[in-house]
Amino acid sequence: MDIKEKIALANQQAVSCIVDSDPVWIDIQPAGECVEGLEDHMILHSGPPIDYDDMVMLHQRGMVSAMLFEGWAKDEKEAIARIKAGEVKIDSALNHNTVGAGTGIITKSVAMNVVEDKKSGKRAATFPAEGIKFQGGFCGWGLYSPEIADNLRYMREELFPIIRDMLQKRGGLSIKPILAESMQMGDENHTRQTASDLLFDKQILPDLFAMDRPKEEIMKAVQYIVETPRFFHCYGQGASRAALAAAEGTEYSTMVTAVCGNGVEFGIKIAGLPGQWFCAPAPMMTGRYTSSKFTIDDQLPWCGDSCVVECAGMGGIAAAASPIVCNLRGMSSAEAIAQTREMEHICITKNHNFPIPALDFDFLPVGIDIRLVLKTGILPAIHGGMFHKDGGLIGAGMARVPMECFQKAMKAFALKYRS
Repeated sequence: MDIKEKIALANQQAVSCIVDSDPVWIDIQPAGECVEGLEDHMILHSGPPIDYDDMVMLHQRGMVSAMLFEGWAKDEKEAIARIKAGEVKIDSALNHNTVGAGTGIITKSVAMNVVEDKKSGKRAATFPAEGIKFQGGFCGWGLYSPEIADNLRYMREELFPIIRDMLQKRGGLSIKPILAESMQMGDENHTRQTASDLLFDKQILPDLFAMDRPKEEIMKAVQYIVETPRFFHCYGQGASRAALAAAEGTEYSTMVTAVCGNGVEFGIKIAGLPGQWFCAPAPMMTGRYTSSKFTIDDQLPWCGDSCVVECAGMGGIAAAASPIVCNLRGMSSAEAIAQTREMEHICITKNHNFPIPALDFDFLPVGIDIRLVLKTGILPAIHGGMFHKDGGLIGAGMARVPMECFQKAMKAFALKYRS
């Protein structure tokens, strides 16, 4: 068997980890109990690994916030001194079985949603939304205040025990049916989860109301779920991460298993070279700002891991599923369809779980192949939120994964498999 045949077989094996996955939300646990390799005095962040001194302000602030939240420092000055002295370990979230959306700050005490791929047995942990008042707060924006810290503890100690009890009574919640149906209702499940939220609520709320608990307790949990926009986003990320984790380490596979940025560099991983990063300068996103006062000078280059869903065939690859998202960026329905059709040329196969009305019920492409990117010159289009340099979302848009990432990955692949 020649190397092309080996790669073809390996890619079919790797992409089947996505197509045949069966993600189920099974639990809520502290990160220290469900994030593999997360040690005491360790802080995870989004994007490829980066040293503290090289980080953008948002990540540096997130490191300090983590120190204060965990009680590892009494103030900012002590936090910075201990970080620079190497007293805490800092690592990329995607070096573990988790996802760092936004700034992606994760420490051992943060409560996490646990999603298990029943097909492979792989588990992924993602931090939940922090509620309507503190959207993105600690984990997503790296912010710290006594109020944010109190809210995280309130979620962990008061809200989540109720939700966890409900979840265990119902035996978990299957994620793929929600993703599949919502894709036919206008979501691309990266920057839009309107339908996903409603489908999620339809399943969860009756079980919450049926619980034998005081009404006041139940209503707190209900309000947290229904009032938080894009509540389902973390479950889509968890489902994607668990499926892609199953593909990691597939010998000879050229399929991409991660794409992410830290505001300085953008990196990818591929299945056949587990543990290796291939990086280039982080791209700027193009889109529409939430206010005319914002310009590109206010914007941070790509920061966040939530584009892990793109590797699983959502977001930019699924543009045709959500013309409304593309319209908000100035695109027509025809352009949204064209974007998905373009992505077909760099993907291994199509996912029969996701038939899309705008594609005349053709299936969404899935499995980005570095060889096809290099052959066609087509770069993956990825959706996401646009961050202000000082924190907070200022719009939504898209970017293209830098070609340099694929060039470096192909060079490393050739060195390993043709030697």
